Amino acid sequence: MLESLEGRRGVVRAKPPIPALHGLFGRPTVVNNVLSLATVPSVLAGGAAAYRDLGVGRSRGTQVFQLAGNVARGGLVETAFGLSLRELVEGYGGGTASGRPVRAVQVGGPLGAYVPEDRLDVRLDYEELAADGAMLGHGGVVVFDDTVDMGQQARFAMEFCAAESCGKCTPCRVGAVRGVEVIDAILHGPAEGRVEQVTLLEDLCELMADGSLCAMGGLTPNPVRSVLRHFGADLGLTPVGVVGP
Repeated sequence: MLESLEGRRGVVRAKPPIPALHGLFGRPTVVNNVLSLATVPSVLAGGAAAYRDLGVGRSRGTQVFQLAGNVARGGLVETAFGLSLRELVEGYGGGTASGRPVRAVQVGGPLGAYVPEDRLDVRLDYEELAADGAMLGHGGVVVFDDTVDMGQQARFAMEFCAAESCGKCTPCRVGAVRGVEVIDAILHGPAEGRVEQVTLLEDLCELMADGSLCAMGGLTPNPVRSVLRHFGADLGLTPVGVVGP
């Protein structure tokens, strides 16, 4: 964003220096998202203590969730941290629009992990989601029923990154393209080579997570790893072959 505002190609900046020290046109620049700025009136009106009393653990205040996908009542829900994912999807969202059972819920946007139905009681706060291998992200919640092909959802994550990458760093620019190719090989290639392809995919995810300059490439492995962990059958894997964090 800062590069674009300065009239250059919109690519990620290497850090350090951080924008707060050396940002727009070399001046100290504070970058906040809309959700952070939207809390300011509430804090000013009720005081910091009242806002801090909302939430649980270290996750304080409220979060706006964008409820979408195969859900009966989509929309925006603002609530204090601590609500369970099941309460959000079934209580506020009314379950699936199709009336079929929920199979997976993606939390945190297009690069968030997929949470299986048997883990929907996870609490919606930063710490508990992270402990479960997921993330809160910007609060996007997408619901899928039991007809979803999770192998294709894993492919979509890599495809999305390949299309949206700014192209500056190799792990993101090349890794996402290779990720699509490897997942296609898992889905459509010979069964006898599947375990080797899964190992290659896991290595690629590790490289992208550790070597990318920004969150685009760094977070793309999240949905892929969650599919490997919870929905390996959709990649043609037996439970023994399902590995990953």
